[in-house]
Amino acid sequence: NHQPMERRASVETMSLGGTRTYTCEGGDHDADANASNDDDASTLPPEIWATVMNFLDYQSVLSCAATSKMFLRDSMPLVTTLHIDKSSQLNALASRFRDVCDINIFSLLRQEEDSIKVDCNTILTVVLFLSRFNKLEKVVLGGRDSSGETIGYGEPGHIWDDVQDKKLVMNLMDQLSKAFQCNFLPKSLLVLGLRCPRCYHGAQGNSTCPSCQLACKNWPLEHVINFNNEGSSQWTKREFACCRPNCLDVCLTRDQIESIIEARPGGHELLHSESRFLYLLGQGSRYDIYSDDGTLFYYVEFFAEDYDDMERAIKVADLDVKELTREDVSKALMRSFASKDDPDWIPHKTCCYLGRSSFNYMKESLNLPMNEEDWLDHLVTNRQNLPQIIIFLKIKRNDHLERIQSDCLFLLNQWLNDAPTVQLAIDLGVLPLLAEFLNPENEPADTMVVALDTIDSIVLNGTAAHAQSLIEIGIVPKLVHLLSAANADTALDTALALGKLARKSICCRDAVLQAEIMLPLLRLLNQSSEFAVMHMVSWVIRTICEWDLEPDFVLVKPCLELLSHLLLSDDEQVLMNSCATLT
Repeated sequence: NHQPMERRASVETMSLGGTRTYTCEGGDHDADANASNDDDASTLPPEIWATVMNFLDYQSVLSCAATSKMFLRDSMPLVTTLHIDKSSQLNALASRFRDVCDINIFSLLRQEEDSIKVDCNTILTVVLFLSRFNKLEKVVLGGRDSSGETIGYGEPGHIWDDVQDKKLVMNLMDQLSKAFQCNFLPKSLLVLGLRCPRCYHGAQGNSTCPSCQLACKNWPLEHVINFNNEGSSQWTKREFACCRPNCLDVCLTRDQIESIIEARPGGHELLHSESRFLYLLGQGSRYDIYSDDGTLFYYVEFFAEDYDDMERAIKVADLDVKELTREDVSKALMRSFASKDDPDWIPHKTCCYLGRSSFNYMKESLNLPMNEEDWLDHLVTNRQNLPQIIIFLKIKRNDHLERIQSDCLFLLNQWLNDAPTVQLAIDLGVLPLLAEFLNPENEPADTMVVALDTIDSIVLNGTAAHAQSLIEIGIVPKLVHLLSAANADTALDTALALGKLARKSICCRDAVLQAEIMLPLLRLLNQSSEFAVMHMVSWVIRTICEWDLEPDFVLVKPCLELLSHLLLSDDEQVLMNSCATLT
């Protein structure tokens, strides 16, 4: 959602006279001469066409202007976003674009065979170009590869091997710093995508880089405070996330950055106020999860670097977080759910979910005044986002998404408290996903535990037919394998799931027995003499054997060896289960 959508170099416009395709090379000063006197496009208001132009590349915007004077004179002034793909397009007349506030410049980097180079012409003209837009709020600097995908400063070897490229980028940093210094650029302009070349060498300790120091002294104070060593170049790497950028990556330490901020007018107040901490609460990474019908579910997660920033802000400001109110914290956190394109728009809380690990860290480690009823409980009764959750679980898992998908499983489990919801989840394809999560070689233990809890909910709150569906997709052999392959805690959860499944119906019991559960239970008992293990094993075999219709003795015979161990216990519950099994 944070990346510009794909655009074409030419645009087809519909008019009463039919479909026309226009391409226009050169600057927009030619548009007047090429504009048609035929104003067929006026069937829609200029505001609508301006919104369409916000998603077009600059060349296509000029093509629109060539079709009609209405586009040129009425719609272009209402355009708010420009997408520049060539350095030659940096001669645009700002007077044509009165309301532009966002500019994406994809001409800074260009791909040459297997390498990425910095475009010198863009370096020379970009600052002057930006200075022409009085309403400019944000600019993104990057490029496009041969396939049209946006590229940035993600990989060190792709850009900074060339000494000349390093000089060019540092020259651009200096140009921007001096432009801010003399008010040549808007005072609050947010510049994204730049990174000091020295950052790639893992700057350690104090740095004397004059370009980074100049940037810290002159760029807008509210953006300098977010300078980092690995910020803006990393923000596009979080797959599916709408993450916060850190403006400029510098090779200075955090102490150096804050020392410069402290010396600037208003810097001390910014560093030592609670507003800085509350701002960080609103800078989480947002994941937009779509359903087939287009409805959205919003998930926000914070990461280790976010917690480091928060703890530092608390320490620097000597902030007592206990003095913050629940309303203050809630309002600040909801800013993380805001649209990055429209920060004033915040979705309704019923479709917003704060990750469990983030909630727990903020509540337990940062001691923020937060309650589960504010961030977790309200979702338990709101099942309208079930389709989005299951769609997200179907995404190919990677290290970055594991925690989020574990949270989605947890939320799914909270919703499976009646048979109709269980049926809906099955219809949406949740059972094969659960089978995939029961893999001790590839899945973290936390994810498997939540998957086991979800299976428990399906068995407990669903019908016998739902339990049979679990058997038909091969859940039982995976669970029996997990008894031996998982750690002790996960093995106990697995045994509990198998016991509940065997208790659902005779067919389910026979399926558990046919998967040869007895030997793994014996191994589990031999590995641990803890009462929790003995309780669980004795309860499972009792559950299997207590049906009126006796099981196949050949399948239950191995439990006799289990009973010989369990009957030696002096625990009353273990003895009761064992005796009930024998009878």
